[in-house]
Amino acid sequence: MNQKLMILGFFFFLWLSTVASAQQATRSDIQALESKITNLETTVREMDKRLTNQIVELDKRLTNQIVELDKRLSSQINTLFWAIGALIGLVLAVIVLPQLLGYFQEKRARTDFQKQIDELEQRLEQYHREIEELKSRRLVTPS
Repeated sequence: MNQKLMILGFFFFLWLSTVASAQQATRSDIQALESKITNLETTVREMDKRLTNQIVELDKRLTNQIVELDKRLSSQINTLFWAIGALIGLVLAVIVLPQLLGYFQEKRARTDFQKQIDELEQRLEQYHREIEELKSRRLVTPS
C-alpha cells in the first residue's frame, strides 16, 4: 500500500509541475524572448559572416594551391614527355645506326668491287688487244 501511495504522489507532483509551468506568457516574458531571439539572430549573422569569410579565405588558399600543383604537375609531365622522347630516340638510334653503318659498308664494298671489276675489264680488253696485236704480227711476219 505504501508503494501505491508513493506512485500516486509522484504522479500528482508531475501533474502539478506541468500545470504550474503552463501559465500564460506575460508581456515581459514575450519581450525577454524577443530580445533573446534578436541577440540570437545577431549572433547567427556574425557567425555567418565569419564563416563566409573563412570559406572565402579557404577557397582562395585552395585555389592557389591547386594552381601551384597544376603548374608543378604540368612541368613534371613535360619533363616526362621529353624523357620518353629521348628514350624513343635512343632506341631508334640503337636500331637504325647499325643498319646505316651496314648499308654504307655494303655500298663502299660494292663501289670497291665495281672498281675492281672495271679494272679487270680494262686489263682484259688490254690483254685482248695485245693478243690481237701479237696475232697480227705473227701473221704478218713469215716464220
